[in-house]
Amino acid sequence: MNDIFKNLTKIIKENNEIIFMTHRNMDLDGFGAALCMNEIVKSFGKNSYIFINATKNHKSVEKAFIRLKEGNININYINRDNYRKLLKKDPLLIILDIHKPDIVEYPKLLEQVNKIVVIDHHIKGKDYIKNTKLSYISANFSSTNEMVANYLKYLNKKVSPLIATIMLSGIEIDTNSFNVKTTAETYEAAAFLAKMGADNVIKQELLKESKDEFVRRQEFVRDSFMINRNMAMCILDDNIYDKEDLATIAEELLQFDEVEASFSIGKLSKTTIGVSARSIGKINVEEIMTQLGGGGHITEAAAQIKKSSIDKVKKAIIEIVGD
Repeated sequence: MNDIFKNLTKIIKENNEIIFMTHRNMDLDGFGAALCMNEIVKSFGKNSYIFINATKNHKSVEKAFIRLKEGNININYINRDNYRKLLKKDPLLIILDIHKPDIVEYPKLLEQVNKIVVIDHHIKGKDYIKNTKLSYISANFSSTNEMVANYLKYLNKKVSPLIATIMLSGIEIDTNSFNVKTTAETYEAAAFLAKMGADNVIKQELLKESKDEFVRRQEFVRDSFMINRNMAMCILDDNIYDKEDLATIAEELLQFDEVEASFSIGKLSKTTIGVSARSIGKINVEEIMTQLGGGGHITEAAAQIKKSSIDKVKKAIIEIVGD
C-alpha cells in the first residue's frame, strides 16, 4: 500500500491542476473522499476542483454542503458549464468511489482528459476505466473514505473536524453502521478520524431522515418476503425512486433472523429497473448482480436493467439464486 501511496503522491506533485469526480448521485463516501483528497492536494500547493454536475444529490450530501458553507470551508466546485477552461491546462482527473466509465458523474469529462487516477473500493468489473496513470481498486476496504484516510495517515496530514465528520459518516453508511465490510482497519480509520475531531452529533444530523420517508420505507419492508431459506426480497410500487431508497431497504432486510442476503427492486426511471443487493458476507451478491449486468462488492452490489419490468427482474433473480 505504501508503494501505491508513494506513486500517487508523485503523480499529484507532477500536476498543477487536479479535478476530483465521483459517481452519479454522489453520496457521502464519494464526497467525503473528494473533500479529503482536495485538502491533500491543496497542501501540496496545487489547484484543486471537485466536479459536481447533478442538481440533486443525497440529502445527507446537501446537508454537508450547508455545513461546509457555514464553516467557511472554501471548495472550488466546477460543473459541466465551466470545466472546459481547465482542459487547456491538461488537468489530472482523479476518480473516486467508482471505476466504471458509464457511471461517473460526467462521462464526457472522462473522455476529454489525458491523465486519470482511479481510487475505488468496489470489486473490479469487466467494464473499467482504462489507460490510467494509477488504478487503486481494492475490495478489501469498507469504503473509499477508509482508503483516503489511510493515505492521509501515510502523509501525516490532517483535515478539518468537519471534513473528518463527513468522511466518518460515509464510512458508517457504507458499512451499515459497522455491521458489514468492517475490519480492524475500518475501526482504525474511524478512530483516526475521531482523533481529528469528527463530531458524532453532526454525524447524526447528516444521517437523519424525515419521518415520512422512514414510515414509507417501513411499509415496503413489512411486505418483504423470503425467496429461499436465507434470502429476502422487497418489491417497491410503480413510482420512481432513487438508488439510495433501494439500498436502504436492502440493508434493513439484513437485520432480520435467517436473512443472509437481500434484494430490493424498484423503478429508477420510466425505462430502468433498479436492484440493490446486500449480504452479511456469506453470500456474494456481486456475482448475482453481475449476471444482471451490474456489479459492486461481495456484500454490496446493484444493477440497472433497461427496458424490463419489476416482475421480470424479480423472476430473473429467483432463477439465479435457486431454492
